[in-house]
This record gives sequence, structure tokens and C-alpha cells, in this order.
Amino acid sequence: MFNQLKDMGNLAKKAKEMKSEMKKIQDELKDLIIDLDESGIKVKMTGEMDLVSIEISDDLLVQGKKDQLQKSLVKVINKASQQSKTMASSKLSVVSKGLNIPGL
Repeated sequence: MFNQLKDMGNLAKKAKEMKSEMKKIQDELKDLIIDLDESGIKVKMTGEMDLVSIEISDDLLVQGKKDQLQKSLVKVINKASQQSKTMASSKLSVVSKGLNIPGL
């Protein structure tokens, strides 16, 4: 019985350490910037998937090409978002040691 209590104590300690490490990584992700330049559109997004800025080349601001611009924006933003997710997942998996923890 005492071994079970000791194991539970160790598990609680490890969980607390893991939570602390994940908090540090989440803070780092706020400061990391995904910088993507594609098809005349520059997108900057944080590691937490917050869009920081969008720059659109003057070449894309042509009368009658609104649909093409909108499609390009969606494509580039989605790509930056995917890169942000991949980076965050990679950093968090180091702490969780590959465990699939819901909500992380």
C-alpha cells in the first residue's frame, strides 16, 4: 500500500513538472513567428496561430482579380496555420514524450 502511495506521489510530481514545462513552451510559442512568403502574399503568424500581419503585393491588387486574391489569401494563411500547428505539436511532444493527451 505504501508503494502505491509513493507511486501516486511520484506521478503527481511528474504531472506538475510536465505542466510547468508545457506552460514554458506555450509562452515560447507566443514569441515564435512563422514567416511565410508565397504567391505575392507575406504572412506572419505566431506559434499560437495568431495572425500578426499580412502584406499583399501590388501586383495582386488588380481590378477583376478579387476571387484569385481571396483564394491565395486562404491558401497562404492555412499553410502558415499548419506550420504553426506542426511546430507547436513538435515542441509539446518533447514534454509529453509522445503521449496523446487530449487538449494539448
